[in-house]
Amino acid sequence: MNARTLAAVAVVMVCAVGCSTAGDGDGGPGRPAVETTPTVLDPARLQLPLERYQFDDKEWVRLNRAQNLLAVACMKRYGIEYRPPAERRAAVVRSRTERRYGLADARLARASGYHVPAATRTAPPNPPRLSATQLTVLAGPAPGSAQARSRERLTYRGAAVPDGGCMGEARRTLAGKGQLGDPDVVRRIDSDSVLKASKDPRVRRAFRSWAACMSDKGHDYRDPWQAINDKAFSGTRVSEREKAVARDDVTCKRRTNVVGVWYAVDAAYQKQILKAGGDRVARLAARKHDQLAAADGVIRASAD
Repeated sequence: MNARTLAAVAVVMVCAVGCSTAGDGDGGPGRPAVETTPTVLDPARLQLPLERYQFDDKEWVRLNRAQNLLAVACMKRYGIEYRPPAERRAAVVRSRTERRYGLADARLARASGYHVPAATRTAPPNPPRLSATQLTVLAGPAPGSAQARSRERLTYRGAAVPDGGCMGEARRTLAGKGQLGDPDVVRRIDSDSVLKASKDPRVRRAFRSWAACMSDKGHDYRDPWQAINDKAFSGTRVSEREKAVARDDVTCKRRTNVVGVWYAVDAAYQKQILKAGGDRVARLAARKHDQLAAADGVIRASAD
């Protein structure tokens, strides 16, 4: 799928939400009906309709591994030894939805307030140093550099270098002319649906119930966003007050089922957008399948 087609998909699908007229709070004109509203205690277990078109962590590992294998082979053509850094880190967020609706884990609230725990890392191996020229072979000229502005074909020891260097060649092998991984249109739908849902009257009613619960506990916030974005909690240090507010936030979310309502409306907007996309949405699924199939082919070939 080329950039023009993706742009058309974005206009059609995002307008299904952002360009509609307002109706009543229970699925009137322009607002999708909610089929069911679950009671949510662990948002990390939730799944949204858009996830079918997104790459999860394990799929990203496959894409990155294949891209690195292709880049290594490409660099070898130029007589350059390249070993990609193999830094690994433990997952901090368990799923896309764990913090999509704010903090909802009482254990994390007690331990670190609204702060996300730092990832634990293992030391990466020390790859051979690449010269500035060799780095250009790997990734192409730096954006905005004189070399990039000149648009002259890059060569290394008399051999032409692919556009975007070996990494660019690897990306095209896996993704053709499109983006590697989630395209922009999928990212836009992902952000637009949750923001649209946060302004929906059904979610705003849940926010008011949550705010009343927080007020009973001595906190003055109109919605969960205001609590988590409190400037008093923006530093690197987690204060006891932040932990107390975060604990009460989680308690009030559970008491008023804010996450359940927000998720249900969010999912309904995603379904509305995807339905409006028609056949173009199916091509997004095919695009993801094709990239993973290409990546698996590269990985299998490297094992032979």
